[in-house]
Amino acid sequence: MKKFEEIWKTETNTNNSVARVSAKLKLLRKSLKKWSKNISQLNKLIQECNTVLAVLDKLEDQRPLFTQESNFRKILKAHILKLLQFKKEYWRKRYTLRWTKMGDESTSFFHAAATERYRHNTITSLQTPDDRTVTEHYEKATLLWQTYKQRMGLSMNPNMHYELPNLVQRSDSLSHLSEPFTREEIQEAVKRMPTDKAPGPDGYNGMFIKKCWHIIKYDIYELCNDFFNGTVSLHAINNSFITLVPKCNNPTTVNDFRPISLLNSILKLITKLLADRLQK
Repeated sequence: MKKFEEIWKTETNTNNSVARVSAKLKLLRKSLKKWSKNISQLNKLIQECNTVLAVLDKLEDQRPLFTQESNFRKILKAHILKLLQFKKEYWRKRYTLRWTKMGDESTSFFHAAATERYRHNTITSLQTPDDRTVTEHYEKATLLWQTYKQRMGLSMNPNMHYELPNLVQRSDSLSHLSEPFTREEIQEAVKRMPTDKAPGPDGYNGMFIKKCWHIIKYDIYELCNDFFNGTVSLHAINNSFITLVPKCNNPTTVNDFRPISLLNSILKLITKLLADRLQK
């Protein structure tokens, strides 16, 4: 956490609050990638720690351990448990939370099942409207792009089958919609953000916002105020990943997938603030 705080306090060559937050998130992501290389070989690290632990156990069979040796073994055991937790978290992310809680989470069968699920989520082929099957990546990408571009480019006037005034109560005062964001309002929105949803292009989820809120909150306060005043553009963070969720077990056409957008964490917070006000 101390290292993260040092990175977040790094000066950026911009006076734009949105660009500043975006630049700091990029610096943090770059630093985390370097840090992750030290724990990428978890199996090797766990094996080396177990080897040292076995040496200490054999030494204890021959004589009592010194205080330093005993303390080192306690530290080593705690470190092994921490590495095992990292490994478990990796496979939990790779597979589903349901399997982690109810299934076998440590055997080779569980790992094989997670890999099989990853392969199952891969779109191997798609069927075109003229009943032609495409398997090449560029062909599938082109088909998806053209299909959704046509859908999003169409506009029509829908027929309302309900009476809107009967569903929404009239409000004589809407002044609260145009009031500046308060810090309490922003903090409440952060508390109710989901912690483990899929991240967007920035790579951060709600857990990051909550755990590091005491470090990043002042930059977020400034960003929200600038957004309210209309003095900044959200272009630096207003992008998303579009992922396809299958509607059936064996999807074959584009219509068998439901597209969803994975937004950046800061943009999710802003939309949450606006949604909370409209909810009232």
